[in-house]
Amino acid sequence: MTTDAKVMLVAGGTGSIGSALVRMAREQGWIALAHGRDPATADLALDMAAPGAAAELVARAVAQHGRLDAVVDCVSAGVLGITGLFEETDPAAYTPFADVSTGWFQRLAHAALPHLRVHGGTLVALVSDAGIFAAPRQAIIGAARAATVGFVRNLAVEVARDRVRIHAVSPGFVAGSASAERLGSQRMARAAARAGLGLPTADDIAPAILFLCGDGARRMTGQVLSINGGLNA
Repeated sequence: MTTDAKVMLVAGGTGSIGSALVRMAREQGWIALAHGRDPATADLALDMAAPGAAAELVARAVAQHGRLDAVVDCVSAGVLGITGLFEETDPAAYTPFADVSTGWFQRLAHAALPHLRVHGGTLVALVSDAGIFAAPRQAIIGAARAATVGFVRNLAVEVARDRVRIHAVSPGFVAGSASAERLGSQRMARAAARAGLGLPTADDIAPAILFLCGDGARRMTGQVLSINGGLNA
């Protein structure tokens, strides 16, 4: 089926930020498709670890609606052994984490670009402040997110003449998210005390992503937007 309405694919669209984005996009007239693992909550249920998952996800979205105008990666890759003091991390986890974070987004971009070129679309990676602000106990995560930031900036220059825009949105601590639960109440409380504007929620991050995907940002590309409540500047 082909539609004149703009179509957005949100990988990881059933998480806190992804679901907020899907809801707000639909309110603004987008056809927004939420990807997740559970068919009960996702429009497109698919395990991102399956071979060829990124290409299949994009193909299924295009098959449903005949076009693709924005792809946003909100997938949260959980791999044990990558956080904490570097000497206490697990070297066996480094490559799997790089594959499901940076590698996953690169494969998603590769599959999406031919479709985004048709109408001049947008690709957005959700990264984290660990990739742009140095911090202890984040060496592996920071390296992977920094790699995605570098990929975004370089690809943005490469495809600008195709009218495709590439961005990264970089939250810090996100109140009410699954990552906040993993970090624990004490660490979140310390972060909240340092955030002069208050810690962002999913509803604070989704509008920024929508702006980058919209016509108001049609002359912007290669941007890395940190949303952290004033923790970093």
